[in-house]
Amino acid sequence: MANATDLSFSILVDNESAEGYQHEHGFAIWISAFGKKLLFDTGQGFYLVQNAGTSGIDLSSSDALILSHGHYDHTGGVLNFLSLNQHAEIFFHPDALKQRYSLKDVKSQKDISMPSEVRNALQLVSPQRKHFIAKATEIFPNIWLTGSIPRRYSLEDTGGPFFTDSNGKQPDTIDDDMTLWIETEKGIIIVCGCCHSGLMNTIEYINTLTEHKGIIAIIGGFHLLNATQERLEATVQTLRTLKLSLLVPCHCTGEKAVELFKASFPNIVRKGYAGLKLKYSFV
Repeated sequence: MANATDLSFSILVDNESAEGYQHEHGFAIWISAFGKKLLFDTGQGFYLVQNAGTSGIDLSSSDALILSHGHYDHTGGVLNFLSLNQHAEIFFHPDALKQRYSLKDVKSQKDISMPSEVRNALQLVSPQRKHFIAKATEIFPNIWLTGSIPRRYSLEDTGGPFFTDSNGKQPDTIDDDMTLWIETEKGIIIVCGCCHSGLMNTIEYINTLTEHKGIIAIIGGFHLLNATQERLEATVQTLRTLKLSLLVPCHCTGEKAVELFKASFPNIVRKGYAGLKLKYSFV
């Protein structure tokens, strides 16, 4: 396996931010690994470019754009990215283009789809640059995407009243939700967007795909905001089976879950925010 001494992560968009950065409801993270530069998700688009500049990150240098799923708060900055970068390969699940809604009741429907202008722009991107990922795929050496994640834990749901129609008749299982993982000499590093598939399902699937090489870090949104106490406790028990050195809950994880993680793993939890930079040294 190639040397991973240059492995680093910079959160560019999150619900919270460091001084000098802006925050919004959304997520984006810049990844440097094995000589490749990746933008994973784009937030809503309000502050991606500004926060990247503050971080000293040149979005035009990215080798790839990865969209974890087709919600507006992860794809809204795609147009900004495309205006700066005309060469990066783009990876997303085909279902990310679907129309979708959050429907707490018939009077409060909200379109949470990928913005139509983003969908149109992606359809115009050269086919040579676009990659539809439905199953586990190695996109660069040692860098993988899960594609659709099997749902095996009955405790885990998508995390909200999500539908593919505005009348709330067709539940959205968010099958386009996928996670990135990086294989290093020390173990597996996972990066989630929203983890609508469930963190336990995601961990189990990646463990299966990697033949239990060992997960050492998990970064991203875990969508546990509306999780039951039973699910939260089961998630902690699953995390205890891993040899984690870092757990970074971001974006949609929810304060209750974050506090439980801090209490359960006080030495390894770092709450995510725009402006947080993480570096792994394997020397």
